[in-house]
Amino acid sequence: MTRFDDLAASEVRSETDALLLVHHATREWGFDPAELAPFTHFGTRAAARQRMFEWGGARLISGLLDIRRPLYLPDLNDNHGLDRLLGLLAVSEAGAAFGPEVRGRLLAHEEETGEGFDLLALELRAAGYDGIGYRNRHEDPGSMSWMIIAPDQLRLVRDGPIEGSLDPWEHDLDAFIGPSLVLPVFEIDGRCGAYDHLWEALEAEGVDLPDLARSPDGWTVRWLPDWEPPGTMGLLGPDGAARGFYMGGQLWVDPEARGAGRSALLIGAAADLLGDVPTQNRDGLGFSPAGHAAHLSAWRRIRATAVENGYLDLEGDDPSP
Repeated sequence: MTRFDDLAASEVRSETDALLLVHHATREWGFDPAELAPFTHFGTRAAARQRMFEWGGARLISGLLDIRRPLYLPDLNDNHGLDRLLGLLAVSEAGAAFGPEVRGRLLAHEEETGEGFDLLALELRAAGYDGIGYRNRHEDPGSMSWMIIAPDQLRLVRDGPIEGSLDPWEHDLDAFIGPSLVLPVFEIDGRCGAYDHLWEALEAEGVDLPDLARSPDGWTVRWLPDWEPPGTMGLLGPDGAARGFYMGGQLWVDPEARGAGRSALLIGAAADLLGDVPTQNRDGLGFSPAGHAAHLSAWRRIRATAVENGYLDLEGDDPSP
């Protein structure tokens, strides 16, 4: 068991229904993420970074959220005060639980103790909800953002300087793959005995591992949180059987499962989780021609999707290699 094992019921998911890595940006460094306040906001990496006018000295806390019964509200705009939040709650589907009497009690508690949000978290849970979701209209407009009501809903993935975490499409090709020597001798056989321990873990834990990417035809990428190198991923078919893996530049997909962009699914999931290049290659790696081509294809697919979603403007850029 790991702290990531109980996320299957989480509603914090991407448009493909995979678990969504989310981020909180702050300039405060003097607290542990396990001490996050109720109603701390999390959103896309772009939304979190847009909250910081200057990146220097800023901190980015990244993770997966265990929110199973979110209450959906409009965007709070830039007013994150208790009074504003209570106003939105009063006209929401949970409005009956947040009438004038409760509102007055919570505001009085905030004025007297400064702990109005803590009491609101208890009231929200009593009303049947364990978090809030909203469509962000200001930072990364159109993306989803979330508020936790307890710090243990965060499953921490990364905590560090904001400039050290990038979206996958922000890397140029040279950085994405890293220094490389491309020769047939570097081809791997992912089904040889050297990888038995990985296949055994995927067969034993597969469908219980966090799903970080999903394809329309039912294939999923599952993260092995306690494995080295960080960002080790497994590829599961619609039947739940393991069919491939990605480990810091080492890529394998069973021959009968190849095609349909499944290598790109693995590589992209690793890059997003790490906030860094998927190969973790700084000093040089050897790639087979097929492995190098798979990374090039993944980079192109990631960039094309980013263009479609408005995150990247390639007009005027040099042509892709």
